[in-house]
Amino acid sequence: MLYGTWKARFDVGPTVGTAAIVRLGKHPDYDGVRGTITREGAASGDTAARAVAQLAGDVDADGQLAIDESQDGHSISGVWVGTLQPGSCGKEFKGTWRNAADESTHPFVLDKTGP
Repeated sequence: MLYGTWKARFDVGPTVGTAAIVRLGKHPDYDGVRGTITREGAASGDTAARAVAQLAGDVDADGQLAIDESQDGHSISGVWVGTLQPGSCGKEFKGTWRNAADESTHPFVLDKTGP
């Protein structure tokens, strides 16, 4: 259910938060997912501003999402912890993203947008 394209929104509240595109597929080494996140603004063509990070994680039988994010492919730069939303047919998670650099936390919504 995690494979495909997702839209991630951070700091969602009365004003729309920042957004990103998440692409997830089967992890080649274990029963989980691997993919990338591209934050908005990176699509502007400015390669210096390009913000693409690697993702790896899974969802347990209770619908708990756990994904590690890495900017350099070696160290963890962020951690996603979320819950599959009831009635979303596997297409929406809500949770908290933690920035490993400063330990700040940000709420997120992850919505499935495509296969």
